[in-house]
Amino acid sequence: MKIYFLLFLYLFCIFTSALSSEEGPEQTESAEPGVTAPIQDYYRFKTETGQGFRFTDSTKLWFGGDVMFNWGVRDSIRTADPTFAFRSFVGLLASMDYRVLNLETPILRKQPGADKLKSYVFYGTGEDLSILKELQIDGVTLGNNHTMDFGEPGLKDTLSLLAENKIASAGAGNDESLAMVPLLYKSIDSEFRIFSFSDTGETRLFANARNPGAAYFRVGVAERLARKTKPNQVNILAVHWGVEYNPEPTETQRKAAKYLIGAGYQAIIGHHPHIPQGIEVFPKGAVIYSLGNFFFGSKNQYLKHNISAVLHFQKGILTVVEVIPIFGRHQSMSGDHFFSPLGPREAEEFLKEYAFLCKNLGTELVISGGRGYVFLDKELKAKLNP
Repeated sequence: MKIYFLLFLYLFCIFTSALSSEEGPEQTESAEPGVTAPIQDYYRFKTETGQGFRFTDSTKLWFGGDVMFNWGVRDSIRTADPTFAFRSFVGLLASMDYRVLNLETPILRKQPGADKLKSYVFYGTGEDLSILKELQIDGVTLGNNHTMDFGEPGLKDTLSLLAENKIASAGAGNDESLAMVPLLYKSIDSEFRIFSFSDTGETRLFANARNPGAAYFRVGVAERLARKTKPNQVNILAVHWGVEYNPEPTETQRKAAKYLIGAGYQAIIGHHPHIPQGIEVFPKGAVIYSLGNFFFGSKNQYLKHNISAVLHFQKGILTVVEVIPIFGRHQSMSGDHFFSPLGPREAEEFLKEYAFLCKNLGTELVISGGRGYVFLDKELKAKLNP
């Protein structure tokens, strides 16, 4: 009962503080039909910066960062209702067209012997996938350094359990060619291909022509996949890379990102550092170097807030990256763990700091109503910010 009461109290305080604020929610008139409109919904608030924007006719692909079910996450789900601590995301994610997380853990039918050569090994069970189903997650990326924590048996369990739960996966497979098969989402006018690779991990854990494993990130391979694009196909790259706990991407990452955006990826979504890194915009697309964690359960007190991102596409063209800050410190003195989008005031304080990371990469982050926006469509930006 204690965790229920504390979680209710936490969410109640966030909501009531927004309602009692001078910049509290209020309904507004619509802007031009079919373009955008300031709007109030459950996690969009009017603040001193504005009221945020809804892009009424865009295709919305949502991405969250690293996910595992050990440590603090396991503490959260040891209740009568394991999905309770995550439910504040349900309303938010219901408005998205496609939802993707980086699943940084095997999902096992039973616990086999762990990889004794690794310092940290994670695992989840089939029952844990009920949380992803509650959040309506459509697909997960497996191109990361923990997918093979329980070897080939663990990978086979993971792939079969995800399939049984109707959650698509990309980034790992029984051989290299299967590991490179992308997630697919078809909208009215486009087919989105989301490829998943890992730049971290031991060589023995990557897939090859005869052995299972994660898909290894090679710029040349990623380029060839992007070049093989049919009309109306949109390419997105999810890559596990970078330096843990470093707020800046490396120059090598930036060069690779620029090259691959030019090769045909409209967006690159990064993870692995466990903290957010900035967004860089190139003429043909955008790169989020790291989302940080989604729910990782780390007990590292250094970790704070993270981001999730919505990619808005208009007729197959990326126009806006919307940044939604999420609560990332998953521990408290009482040992309880909570997972939720940030309330409006705290979100904006965090976004002001995050904006500096983007600015260092030459990118302007527009903050409005507790959300951040990076505009690739300059005409759209001018309409919203005359």
